[in-house]
Amino acid sequence: MLWVIVGVVVLVVAAVGVLGFVTPGFFMTKVLDKNAVQNGVVKILGERYGDTATDVVCPADQEVKVGNTFDCTLKVDGDDRKVTITIKSEDKAEYEVSQPK
Repeated sequence: MLWVIVGVVVLVVAAVGVLGFVTPGFFMTKVLDKNAVQNGVVKILGERYGDTATDVVCPADQEVKVGNTFDCTLKVDGDDRKVTITIKSEDKAEYEVSQPK
């Protein structure tokens, strides 16, 4: 009887491990790469708004979840500004950058 209980416990632990960390990954959170977002902000502001952004600072470990928003600080022509980042897609980690405020 003891071996049956040990076997069941091992199977439960294995199932939780697979479901939590592999597929579908309940315990894992997808986050944005801070440096990639900061570089993306510079690129997008230049292409979309014609602004030259410098000193972009975005918070680290922002969860990739549709609708999540956060602010990044930056300088445009020497003035302190902010942009809001809005997550648009979880699959491709796509985001939208607002016009500097």
